[in-house]
Order: sequence, then structure tokens, then C-alpha cells
Amino acid sequence: MKHRLKELLRAAYAGLLFHTGLWRLVDRMMPRRLVILFGHCVDAPDVNEGLPADMKMRGETLTRVLGFLKRRFDLRTIGDAALELRSGANGRSLVALSMDDGYRDNATHLLPLLRELSVPATIFLETRPLDERRVNWSHKYFWLLGRGDVEDFARSYLLRSNDSTACEGLRRALEEADALEYRLKRVLKYDAEPEDRDRVVDELFREAGGDERALCDRIYMTWDDARRLRDAGWELGCHTVSHPILSRLDADGAYAEIEGAAASMERELGTRGTTLAYPFGRRWDYDEGSRAAAERSGYAFAVNTHAAANSPETDPHQLFRIAIDDDVSLPVLVAEACGGFDLARRFGLNLSE
Repeated sequence: MKHRLKELLRAAYAGLLFHTGLWRLVDRMMPRRLVILFGHCVDAPDVNEGLPADMKMRGETLTRVLGFLKRRFDLRTIGDAALELRSGANGRSLVALSMDDGYRDNATHLLPLLRELSVPATIFLETRPLDERRVNWSHKYFWLLGRGDVEDFARSYLLRSNDSTACEGLRRALEEADALEYRLKRVLKYDAEPEDRDRVVDELFREAGGDERALCDRIYMTWDDARRLRDAGWELGCHTVSHPILSRLDADGAYAEIEGAAASMERELGTRGTTLAYPFGRRWDYDEGSRAAAERSGYAFAVNTHAAANSPETDPHQLFRIAIDDDVSLPVLVAEACGGFDLARRFGLNLSE
């Protein structure tokens, strides 16, 4: 209830700033800032039909949002924007668009869309799909749910798993039934032992007729695609080898995931980039060991998935990003980009997530 009330207040405040035009005044009053947007895909059924709706947005929605923001803010890649902000240079506030994982539509659909707008992007690459044409467990999970009942998946998983903790979580989710697909994914993501989870999901995927190489070829870009984005002036950043929860790994494991991806990028693209995105990106998904591994691999900046604007004083290895999908609220984005929520905090009203 408290969270819902906060969401309503946030939307009402953003709407007031947006629809009255007060956001323009706030933008002039507040210090220069950087807002980083992040998503995954442009909705393109030919290449990403099986991905969840909250990972996609229609091209027309993205065009509308970026077209509006471009009239008032400077749109840059994350690396360029972060450097500019930290330099103390004067100018309009900054907005950067990022997409996670390296999906094929980023090259086939997003690239022409952003060319028309003359807007760059930062794409964070998960490198195992590019190097080995293998996908992580979540894509096999999405594929299976697209071909069967979510309860059937859970019961089949229970019959095969040796992980008592995950099984107990799945049983509770089945009993509660509400938002079952989300609950199952959360159990598999946070509670399941990774080796057992990967084995079970892979078995179910293959027995249902799944073809991992074909799935990867359909939804993920190739290194040639990545080079096209690089040559278009986009920033390509690191998103680890296989998209694990870094805080679950020891220091050597986290470094291996980051450095392995960086080395692949350097081999294929001639650069490892300057920016890293922590997989999943919540504060419990990465830790000081993850940050140390990012710095050790030479990354000047790293981003999470907590919604806020960035100031010159924001920790460069914990830059904030705001999730966008087809239900994105333009007034909320504008309130963040103009410094409206930062202004509210000065008066003791914290409307951030």
C-alpha cells in the first residue's frame, strides 16, 4: 500500500510539472544532470516474439519519447555523457539511451530508427551468445512458457530438480498462484542452485524440441552486427560473459565474467569500451567485489538499474538508470531529466523508487 501511494504521488507530481510547463523552469534552476534510460528491445516479432512484453517497446513509442527529450536535452552515449558531466562543462542536461544484452533487433530495427533521429545509443553486450551461440537459462524458460502452461513447467521442474530450496520456493509459488510466471522466475533467479537450474531447464528445453543455436541466432546479434553499431558511432559496453548475478560469485569469478567479456570485445571490436552494466543491476545483484573487478578490467563507469538522475558527484561505478518499456511515462521521464525529483528531495519529499 505504501509503495502504491508513493507511485501515485510520483505520477501526480510529474504530471503537474509536465502539463503546466513548470519542468522548463525547474530545468533552468537545477544543476546539470545525466539521466540514463535502459531497455532491451524494440518490439519486432520476427526476431524477439518470445521475449516478455516488459522487455520490449514499440518503435513509435521510443520515437515519441526520444523526439521530445531531444528538443530540450543533449542525447549522448553513456560514456561520452558521463565524461562531459564530470568535466564540469556548462550546457544542457544530458540523456543517454542504453539497451542490455545485445539482442538482434538492436541492429535490425533500433539502428535505422535512431539514425532517423540522429540519436546514439549504448549497447551492453553479453558475449557468450556472440562467441558460442549459447543462451542463458532465462531464454529457454521464456521459450518453454511460450509453448506450454506455467504450472506444467513448475511441476516438471519439481520432478527433476535436486535443489530442495528451489523446490520449496516453487511449491509455495504454486500454492499462492498469483503472478506465477514472475514468482517462478524469481525463485529460479535468486533461490535456485545455478548448476541444477541450468541442467533442469536445459533438459526440459531439449525434450520440448528446443534448438539452442536456432534460438540464439533468432534473438541475439552477431559480432558483425556489433561492428555495424560500432561503425555507426554507438557505444558498445560490457555486460559480462553469461549474465550471472555477480554478487553470488567470489572475486575471481566476478573478474572472470567481466574480463572474459572485455577480452572478447577487444578481440572482435578492437576495444573493450569504457562502460559496464552489472547484470540485473539491483544493489543486491552486485557488490564491492563486482565493482573492484570492473575497475580492474579498466572500466571507468558502471551502471545499475535503480531509477534516479546522476550528478557530477554520483559514484561513477554506480550510475543510475531508469527502465523504459512500452508503458513508459513521458511526464515521469521529463520530471527526472529536468531535476524535478531532485528538487522535491531538497524539501524532504523523496519520490524516487
